[in-house]
Amino acid sequence: MRILLSLAAAGCLVAFVPVSASEPPAVEALIRDLRAVTADRRAHAAESLANLGPLAAPAVKALVAALTDKNVEVQSEALLALEHIGPAARSAVPDLIAILKTPQARLYSLAIDALGSIGHDSLEAVPLLVTLLNGDDEHLSTAAGLALTSILPPDSDELKQVVPVLVKSLKAKTLHNRNSAVVALASCGSAAVPDLTKIVKAHAADAEAAWRAAAALAMMGIIAQPAVPELIEALHSRNENVVINAAQALSAMGPAAEPAIPQLRQLMAGPNVSIRAHVASSLGALGPVAATAVGELTKALHDSSEDVRREAAAALGKLGPAAAPAIPDLIAALNDQAGAVTIRAAWSLGQIGPDVVPHLIPALKDPHLQHLAVLILADLGPAAQPAAKPLADMLANYNRELSESEHDFCREILLTLAHIGPGARAAAPALLTILANEKHQLRAGAAWALAKMGDKAAVPFLKTALEKSDDSKLHLVAPSALMLLEPGNDEYVRLAVPRLIAALDHKSGAVRREAVATLAQIGPRAAAAVKKLGEGLKDSDPAMRSAMLAALAAIGPPAADALPAILPQLTAAEFPVRYSASYAVGKIGPAAKTAIPLLEKNLGERDAFLKIASAWALVHIDPHRAGLADECVGPLTQALKLPNPQARIEAVQALGALGSAALPAREALLQIADDADQNVRQSVAEALKKIGK
Repeated sequence: MRILLSLAAAGCLVAFVPVSASEPPAVEALIRDLRAVTADRRAHAAESLANLGPLAAPAVKALVAALTDKNVEVQSEALLALEHIGPAARSAVPDLIAILKTPQARLYSLAIDALGSIGHDSLEAVPLLVTLLNGDDEHLSTAAGLALTSILPPDSDELKQVVPVLVKSLKAKTLHNRNSAVVALASCGSAAVPDLTKIVKAHAADAEAAWRAAAALAMMGIIAQPAVPELIEALHSRNENVVINAAQALSAMGPAAEPAIPQLRQLMAGPNVSIRAHVASSLGALGPVAATAVGELTKALHDSSEDVRREAAAALGKLGPAAAPAIPDLIAALNDQAGAVTIRAAWSLGQIGPDVVPHLIPALKDPHLQHLAVLILADLGPAAQPAAKPLADMLANYNRELSESEHDFCREILLTLAHIGPGARAAAPALLTILANEKHQLRAGAAWALAKMGDKAAVPFLKTALEKSDDSKLHLVAPSALMLLEPGNDEYVRLAVPRLIAALDHKSGAVRREAVATLAQIGPRAAAAVKKLGEGLKDSDPAMRSAMLAALAAIGPPAADALPAILPQLTAAEFPVRYSASYAVGKIGPAAKTAIPLLEKNLGERDAFLKIASAWALVHIDPHRAGLADECVGPLTQALKLPNPQARIEAVQALGALGSAALPAREALLQIADDADQNVRQSVAEALKKIGK
């Protein structure tokens, strides 16, 4: 998505906690500090262990001992640390239960949170938690309900008993408890859908409870599909929050929410700006099924509100080719005074497909639009093939010394040709002419475009560039370009890897990204890059960290040396980074056992794919660990429904690795035994043999 990268690049800083591949030395020191003379030092040690999260698992025994400390602050910090450690603190369950049996009510909430974080290993605490659930203290009641949703099996009768109490908490006195009730009810899944549906239906009588119930249904996603009729009816509410949350919930239901589209379209013409903006976003989230709303969304591109225009522009792109009638208005929106609208209109044009190209080729001659037109054509990729020759012809106008802005524009043209790929071969003669001219400022871009086209006429120039020691931009591009054209040539790999490692320090994010991607392509032969890739995980850009983790995963077991840097990424704020980190430690295998507590903690998150990735990694690290199947069979069974065949294969193989312990997944495996993908079918047959009957 070159438009967003070029016009709206932004990074999100994430704290980096240095650890080692074995038990962190910091943990050993903190364990000693838990026995310090001064209470302040003991409390600070417990607080520091909490900050380490699951990495502090070796301190569980010491933290349990701190639960009997004479200082309440030390006890509280120890409980917080156990909560942050999560499932790896399972040995603390008896002591946490003991706290709930004492008269120290001020510690109850923290003990409850810790039990919930530990998860299903806290089952013996259920009777006490149920008692607190039904007690008079609404804060403890809500906390107990939230904990029980993490401990109890999804379809258990006990969990169904939790729902009515949490429903009452939607009207709790404090905002914290009301919000906690929403999260807890969402975690109850299908067990809570009937009650939440009734609350939404009664929106006219109690709008506050209704919009919170809708928010919980939105968090559930497709599980809440039975609530669709009531959510549609709630779109008629006079309460703004009810309408907005009902629309958001419907957008999470997928195609099942199609009956809501007529009412959502009507709301686009309503007087409430906030509702129009949120509804536009919801229509976009529904995707192509909302194609009938193209007219309303197109009209919204001219709304007086920037928010509405922005959301409408983004929504049209999510509808894909069905939004083709909006192309002229999206082109016009490229001149919107609000940059956010322009960016989203450009992005959407890149998502609509080939129908956009004839509209963009004339825009290449418009000084005000040509730069955006080039970026949009890049997003279209191979579909922009008809623009290849006009783009190459544009370069002929810059066969001279270029200003900085002209150089940047020409570079974008070359990158767009690269995105078009083999379909841009019409531009190859012009690019080879540039590459052969050692004084030309655009040699690097021309080389990259030729490599993406698959034109091996560029190989001699690239090899020569690698053999030289200079600071030219071609020198930076040559390793990646050569690996695209000759990936199996070991001589070229030996030439390329040192240059790629050096490129990881380059100030340009684009250069670093291509270097990382090429190292991933090289795989185990790029083992020399492990140290530098590990250091790169301090990057503030989550996309860059994900790419580096993917490269480490491709390198496999030799990437174990980077574990000190990989482990903190399992707790990153961005879930895609956690997915990548899970894959990396799974590919490293048994040497990544220090990742187990972190992966177990992630199994307790609400994100379905994170659960799957964590389960997959746990199996690859140690398939024979006691209790592993109880944790992993459920998520891996869910993964059998993933649309990507390779993802299904990975899940099937992981279940097979569990052997007879994966017997509960046998029926689900049989259901995909006739999968459309031959490799999936073969993997299922092999897994069923390992699992047995």
